[in-house]
Amino acid sequence: MENALMVVFLTFLLVASLAVCFIRKVLHAVLVFGVYSVVMSLIWLQMGSPDLALTEAAAGIGMSVIMIAVITKLGRREA
Repeated sequence: MENALMVVFLTFLLVASLAVCFIRKVLHAVLVFGVYSVVMSLIWLQMGSPDLALTEAAAGIGMSVIMIAVITKLGRREA
């Protein structure tokens, strides 16, 4: 069961990383990046590293908030 969950998480990370590269709207790419960070945090937690999970979650959420603030300030432009 644990391995199946890890396969699902890793597959989602692969899809999310490819999606960030190909999404045209910057705001949508930032949102996918935020979800990527949360899933990566869950992977660290599943592997038994709660300290890395907390760090990943904090850094991912912080970067997502900063990027959304910058996009909102500069305006939403198509890539």
